[in-house]
Amino acid sequence: MGINMTAFQQPIQEGLIRILLRVSEIECEIENDAPDFVFPIMDHPKLKLNAESDLSGITDVFNKDYELKVKEAETGRHTLTLEMAEGGVWFDIEMEKVKDVWLSDYQFYVESEKPRYLKYFIKNVKHELEWLQYNPLNNTIQSLSNIKKAFSVPAVSMKDSFTGSEIMMCVDMISKAIHKIDVRFGSAMVKLNTDKPNIESLLIGVAERLGYLIEPLEEEIITKEKSKGNSVSHIIQLKCLAHKSKN
Repeated sequence: MGINMTAFQQPIQEGLIRILLRVSEIECEIENDAPDFVFPIMDHPKLKLNAESDLSGITDVFNKDYELKVKEAETGRHTLTLEMAEGGVWFDIEMEKVKDVWLSDYQFYVESEKPRYLKYFIKNVKHELEWLQYNPLNNTIQSLSNIKKAFSVPAVSMKDSFTGSEIMMCVDMISKAIHKIDVRFGSAMVKLNTDKPNIESLLIGVAERLGYLIEPLEEEIITKEKSKGNSVSHIIQLKCLAHKSKN
């Protein structure tokens, strides 16, 4: 039974709110160190979910691995679109905890069953939160509200390794991006070359250590700026000003 069925059929205890995290598509680039005998299309990758806010005391859904299946594979390219076998996750929480869940950003990690040879680098995840609540008038569970969430690139971890040239390339891109920041707003839209799959997480990690936040722009913004003749891919912000604007 899929998530859409169970989330709308399992009873909700009185006083609790049900949150449904739908995950429709996970777009990945692949790095395959053994193409002669490891085939991504035959892999059985697992998905790990993390929340920006600490939700470990609220639900255990962020402590599990989830099965993925191939939705689309681009011929001749190291690109796959994956989807969760269950379509997402759901959990019940108290009303006062809803704000933490609703405003949190979510991070996604895909791991191959052969991690020594095959690595997945997530480029985008289409996901949204849905607020479900029991309606006693018709004895059904209904959706009250939903919000589309923006994808957040997973931070670089201690397990990742990078070459000196990759680090220098990121430092160079960050340096050029910093000089484009408008001092009036503390931010700028810039074009950063993150074609190599693991560069984006390194770029974001190094920038954060230097006091800046780098985030990928949504496709709508990139397309809109392109129509104006501007080539952009990311926004860079002074971390202190970015945090103030979110609070």
